[in-house]
Amino acid sequence: MVSLKELFQNWNELNDQANESMGKFDFSKIKEVRQKQSSIENAIFETLREKAPESIIEILPEDCGQMEMGFNNKKELFYFVMVDDELSTDDELKLQAISIDTLGKIELIKNFEIQDE
Repeated sequence: MVSLKELFQNWNELNDQANESMGKFDFSKIKEVRQKQSSIENAIFETLREKAPESIIEILPEDCGQMEMGFNNKKELFYFVMVDDELSTDDELKLQAISIDTLGKIELIKNFEIQDE
């Protein structure tokens, strides 16, 4: 079985490839890379579902395709980001994220803000 650390590294390498291909407008390569990333995202999501407490499982969608994903290199955290329906208003969209680290520790982050690092 592949470790979360390996999955994160593979996803991040593919993300770098997608960014490089985007700069070259190589859309066939981007599609190929995104398919590989999607497979990794699904594997991480399944691990998340297996390890998450019931309170987090209740708010997860059926599959990860309904969320945005991201990876924080420095903290080695993979994020599944979604709209927080409880805190969002017509005027302001609020996000929440569920993070999982290389050891499988899971955390719900309310008022999640996307930051460039």
